[in-house]
Amino acid sequence: MSKVTITARDMRRHNRKTVLQQIYQRQPISRLEVSQLSGLSTGTVTTVVGELLAEGIIQEVGFEASDGGRPRVLLSLKRDYGYVLGCELGETRLTLQLFDVMLTRLASFHTALKDEEENTPEFVVDVLRQGVAKLLTEADAPPEKVLGMGIGFPGVVEHSQNMRASSPIWHWEPIPLMAMLRQHFTFPLFLENGSKTMALAERHATSIDNMAFVNIGIGVGAGIISGGKLYRGATDSAGEWGHTIIALDGAPCRCGHYGCMEAYVGALGILRTLRSHDPASPFLRHHDPVVSLNEIVVAAQAGDATALQTLQETTHYLGAGVANLINLFNPSHVIIGGWVGLSLGPTIMDELQKVVERYALRLALDSVHLHISAVGPDAASLGAALLAIEDFLARGGRMAAEENKSNRIQATHELSPYPLRTRP
Repeated sequence: MSKVTITARDMRRHNRKTVLQQIYQRQPISRLEVSQLSGLSTGTVTTVVGELLAEGIIQEVGFEASDGGRPRVLLSLKRDYGYVLGCELGETRLTLQLFDVMLTRLASFHTALKDEEENTPEFVVDVLRQGVAKLLTEADAPPEKVLGMGIGFPGVVEHSQNMRASSPIWHWEPIPLMAMLRQHFTFPLFLENGSKTMALAERHATSIDNMAFVNIGIGVGAGIISGGKLYRGATDSAGEWGHTIIALDGAPCRCGHYGCMEAYVGALGILRTLRSHDPASPFLRHHDPVVSLNEIVVAAQAGDATALQTLQETTHYLGAGVANLINLFNPSHVIIGGWVGLSLGPTIMDELQKVVERYALRLALDSVHLHISAVGPDAASLGAALLAIEDFLARGGRMAAEENKSNRIQATHELSPYPLRTRP
């Protein structure tokens, strides 16, 4: 049995990481609280805090009263120490946001993507490169102060050494997307499925440790948080809920199979249902599914019979699919998100609850809460930015170039066992 040797350098790295994470999660916080919560000695905490203060990562922000003796100095991160970027690669749109280390949004960049046949990897990477340059210029943010960028991707991401990605919607076979990105960016990069980044953002906002986040857009997926950690599966493809079969030999799906959940509750599936009831519906005149879906919702609220029938059928399939998630994963919460989910949610929620109750097992159903996302439309980009923040904390606040002189970009990520939340 091999013996693991822990060096003094390992201990310093661990202590630094522990102190910085405690400050980040509970700021403002005193040195004594950091010591009590982390289990590190007050001397160790004092030494590490001194280093972090000298490097400008944290700052002293005031005092708190103590039970006798001098007031304790409170510590927090310095907002302007660095920046993180969060990107959502949607099927038809790219959203890029710049945050400070406290995840305050500083600037945003949005642009439409081309038709799916034209969204080549080279084109998407170039649009992202232009967006990053534009945001950093607008915010006057030096590239060397960027701590990392996370990217929510509409497909399967292989968390292997090559970090390949595939997207049926864009007809991308597994491609070395991370290697392509590294040619343009020197700061750490993190690539993850977009539904999973949405789940990370929701957990950050709510502290829920067991959830199924349902992402409904043109495509459909889910992000599963179990025991406070993101569930990836054996090949990192867990969460492809949109391609679970809801109707044997049913409607064709873009993935090439038949009867997938996406074919019934995704935007294109909803429009297909509408077309089956009224091929001449005025809601079908638009080329933009976002406009069409919004009109269907408004019409349903006004009592339009065809719109109501379309949403009723959609809700039936969605409710059965949500019940399947509840029966499989026994989450405490099922959260509806994605642009279609956010658009339909308020209108169909009561009926959706009834359908879920019809199909879910009683024991699991009694402990689950079904509701709409608290984060909203920015969930994917915020969750992607969280990947970069997690990495920064795991490195104890050191810049990537300091941590790894070869500037090898980290390609793996493990969610910490507690949410990144700050004291209100």
